[in-house]
Amino acid sequence: MFNAVSPGPVEVCFYPDYRDFNPYQDLLYRSLGPSVLTTPLADIAGLGSEPSAGRVLHLHWETAAISNGTMTPQGLLDALSAFRDRGGRIVWSMHNLMPHNPRERAAAAQIRNGLLALADVVHVHSLPALAAAMAHHTLPLDKVRVIAHGNYDGIYPVVPRATARAALGLDDAHMVLLLAGQMRAYKAPGTLVDAFRQVAGPDDRLILAGRRASDVEDLSIPDDPRIMTRMEFLDTADLAQVHGAADMAVLPYTDSLTSGSAILAQTLGRGVLGTDTPGLRDVVTMPSTGVLFEADALAEALGTALAEGPAVWAARGKAAAQVSRARDWAVLGASWRALFTELAARTRPARVLGP
Repeated sequence: MFNAVSPGPVEVCFYPDYRDFNPYQDLLYRSLGPSVLTTPLADIAGLGSEPSAGRVLHLHWETAAISNGTMTPQGLLDALSAFRDRGGRIVWSMHNLMPHNPRERAAAAQIRNGLLALADVVHVHSLPALAAAMAHHTLPLDKVRVIAHGNYDGIYPVVPRATARAALGLDDAHMVLLLAGQMRAYKAPGTLVDAFRQVAGPDDRLILAGRRASDVEDLSIPDDPRIMTRMEFLDTADLAQVHGAADMAVLPYTDSLTSGSAILAQTLGRGVLGTDTPGLRDVVTMPSTGVLFEADALAEALGTALAEGPAVWAARGKAAAQVSRARDWAVLGASWRALFTELAARTRPARVLGP
């Protein structure tokens, strides 16, 4: 009788490593179990300089390698091609339709044309995201995999509403609205401030909480006692506190393929009022867990939401928390583990000619 020899763990390297300020990657890779060994890749330039058979690269935000000016788009594609030619496999997670930084979009278009040929798998987080990606790119559908974005259970503490409001001096507030996360132009914080001032009552409040990005350096917040700002990086406790104080998350995005902010709000039991984009369509079920509106209808949607009052939005938040449980990383981890294991076991790929 022969004793079967168990294969070693599947080796997955990932790039870039954003775990210090985004829990997504940590949650994903922790869900894989001991049969998949994950390692952050510090230098993608040398990716193809060593034997790669059986290794899998999980590439996330593809312009990270060129954003600091040390690598060109063609240099990145050459490194990926060399890695694949040595037997490596590539999974590309498409987090955005295009980078939110306009200065990176031309380079991203070049990189994506190559990635669509080089990647073994193109991953998106939802069917709405897939439909949007198909409208913008010629996707090879035989390469596409849809695996949902998991929830944030266990990462952020749950702060009771009264406790959070007392800590923030909001005991007497009627409706508290929240835009949290890094302040970027596509999140339209200035437009939200203008709409809020147009329709909010004297006891309503708006919280803008998150580090200001370079594309909103000129954002001017009016001197209005109803608007609170914390333009800095917020840790998990701070984010939990502002969500605990809020009646809803307001996400007036100009575009969104995947929204971690919406999933965080859902995880923490807050309904979402947001623009009808693929990323929010994936999260919000109307009207039970939130409301989506057309891009030019923010003020009207905001006025309606404020008029509905705290009880209606508390019910939506409760429903949202229940729905978020389906985004269980144990379930999603099994899908990722199967995908990485399948790729690592494939025979050496045919050489892909330069993109």
